[in-house]
Amino acid sequence: MVPDGDDVDVLIAAPDDPGAWSDWREGLTDWRDESRRSLGHDGAAFTNPAFAWVSDCISTHKILLWDQRFYDRDHHEWRVDAYVDDFEQRFGVLDGVILWHAYPNLGFDRRNQFDFYRRMPGGLDGLRDAIDRLHARGVRVLLDYNPWDRATRREARPDHVVLAELVAALDADGLYLDTMAEAAADLRGALDAVRPGVVLESQSFTPLDRIADHHMSWAEVYRDRPVPGVLRNAWFERRQMLHLVHRWIGDHRSEMQLALMNGAGMVVWENVFGSWNGWSERDAVWLKLWSAARHRHARHFTDGVWSPLAVRPAEGVFASAWDLGGVRLWTIVNRRESWARNVPLDVTADQAADLMAGQDLEATDSRVLLDLPPHGMTAVCEGVSDAQFLTGQRTRWLSLPDASSVGGPRAVVPLSHGAIMRRQQVPDGMVRCGGGTWERRVVMRCRECGDEASASAPDCESHTLPGLHDLVERTVRDELEPFAITPVSITCAEFRTFVETTGYRPRHDDQFLEEQGQDDDPVVFIGPDDARAYASWRGGRLPTEAEWQCAAEGGLLADDSVRVWNWTGPERSDGRTRFCMLKGGADFEARGSRWYPDGGPKEPIFASKYLLLWPGLDRCATVGFRVVADLNRDGNA
Repeated sequence: MVPDGDDVDVLIAAPDDPGAWSDWREGLTDWRDESRRSLGHDGAAFTNPAFAWVSDCISTHKILLWDQRFYDRDHHEWRVDAYVDDFEQRFGVLDGVILWHAYPNLGFDRRNQFDFYRRMPGGLDGLRDAIDRLHARGVRVLLDYNPWDRATRREARPDHVVLAELVAALDADGLYLDTMAEAAADLRGALDAVRPGVVLESQSFTPLDRIADHHMSWAEVYRDRPVPGVLRNAWFERRQMLHLVHRWIGDHRSEMQLALMNGAGMVVWENVFGSWNGWSERDAVWLKLWSAARHRHARHFTDGVWSPLAVRPAEGVFASAWDLGGVRLWTIVNRRESWARNVPLDVTADQAADLMAGQDLEATDSRVLLDLPPHGMTAVCEGVSDAQFLTGQRTRWLSLPDASSVGGPRAVVPLSHGAIMRRQQVPDGMVRCGGGTWERRVVMRCRECGDEASASAPDCESHTLPGLHDLVERTVRDELEPFAITPVSITCAEFRTFVETTGYRPRHDDQFLEEQGQDDDPVVFIGPDDARAYASWRGGRLPTEAEWQCAAEGGLLADDSVRVWNWTGPERSDGRTRFCMLKGGADFEARGSRWYPDGGPKEPIFASKYLLLWPGLDRCATVGFRVVADLNRDGNA
């Protein structure tokens, strides 16, 4: 039997004994019928034509707007077509995207989550153009909402009003509710006033009494078992689109199996807030097979009669049935570590088609035989064949790798830093720091963006990165050449002299020197490109993280009038995300959520990772810089 009411888990476990499955299914049906009656759920919200697209939004992608696949910093353009082409070549049809925009940089200064959308390349008009191009490719677009953002600049109007305005301005198809299981009723009303058909997608399982307001939700936190269970919300309302996702795990076949057995959708998420955890080639091919079969018979999963765990055709192999219009569709998964050969499946038609292996199956004595790879899966459709579709699937099936290839993390490489021009003398306004071999302690907050390398947890069964939000310490060995460094951050007056003398104007001047303090305060709202231009003018460059820390621990750095973080070099990239490391801390500190980066003054050993997109967002109210000059080994003190 299935427990009542709130005791029903998000993934309803099935009995291990197949002999108990019939009673279990009856219990499921009784629970669903009673729950619908008690909540007055009639499904009317899912028959509204404005939301008809939801049932086709099966395969989705969470993409960081920082991702170099999506935005080309060098050419200042959104790479929409190349991005969609690349996804569909690897994974199959792309139905929807979540455009992630603010975290993990949100909270370094007072810019709020809405400012991050407004300050994207080209502003809202530029982002609207990218969304229009996604729509032209048939891709639905959801914006991200971070309800925990309360310590940054406050808007004059409530969040739900601002969100509705952004949805209207960008012509978005919905909102993804970060950390939320449900949105307040005023948000639903505000979106309905924009236009019909704007969805809410919760990150965690939507409560049953709010499913009518939330046409989509993630299935991220659940406890899977060897016998595939039933996702509570999928059983309660088949037309709510559940998307399964596991951001850290290295093997995604279990996710795909559970999605297939529940008629759910999938999220591909490889760039986890700046940490690259790519899907393996094997799993990408599996998803392409899965996606084609799932799209081919989408209506079976929304409108058909679902019989969970209808049979167990072999040990470790499980099958569910979906009946629609006299056509039966089977979804079958192999939970074993080995091949399942000649698996018998009883059918009522003379023939059937294996929709993933891409082949017709002739029935003998009302039975077909299947071969399933280790942890493999398929869908079998009775009485229907489509030679062209099966040929395409067969080609993909034959390309399926036997073993997983490495999907991540990717190697991080240094980018631009500044030319080395060694001097004999210490330049005016700088102090000398000797070189040599140095072991230093580095402390960072464990954040999902990682440190100099991507965070990674390929064997993690939880959706949460192990040690998340803890302080992590390591020892680094550096070889330093002698250098000189400005003891304080470059001031507003010094930077103004540079601009007036050289006529410097950045290629993209969005937010350039947007806000400044007094002449002796550190200059801010300058990005790494601006800082390097100034440093080059003075015959220097930005300090490395090690140089900055060496000077600070040696007592060579004085306090600024206003404490700000400092840019260090070189910038780095893993080919997906560009970033640099910040040192020193800032007077500003966003408090109230552990998702914010650390603020306040920091010891020299502390470092923080800052993702780079384009100058208009890179420039920040709490980040300045110092300059170093390279010295000969016998340079004067």
